[in-house]
Amino acid sequence: MKKFVLFLFPFLFLLIAGCSKDDSGDGGLGIGGGGGGGGNVNITVGIAQDNQGTLWFGFNPSVSVKVASAVITQAQLGVNETINNPNPNDEYAPLAQNTFYSFYEVPQQAQTGQQWSFRFQGTIVQGGQAFDKTVNFTVQ
Repeated sequence: MKKFVLFLFPFLFLLIAGCSKDDSGDGGLGIGGGGGGGGNVNITVGIAQDNQGTLWFGFNPSVSVKVASAVITQAQLGVNETINNPNPNDEYAPLAQNTFYSFYEVPQQAQTGQQWSFRFQGTIVQGGQAFDKTVNFTVQ
């Protein structure tokens, strides 16, 4: 598996066609969250490619957030990684559609049809409300 990288590079990358996301929770946009928080935030996950051709999972929040950590899981590959943001006070504002903040390199073993789960925890910038948001993603 490729080397894991630090969480939340401040670079933007373009979405690669053929990726989809499925927010858990209410079956729709996934506003709110389960467990210890929630908040009115939707997070979109996609796959992006950098200038060297490396593929990354990326995220795009619906409101400005500070992300403290993310848990990435994928059962078939045995992935269960917790990534703590070394700069938890950095703010991540909503981006244009199909652009993302990259944060986790896609392993070479990733295949079409695999289910990935991303659990983001942090605070919403406006008001400081905590959120705990899980996003399910299917590689296509």
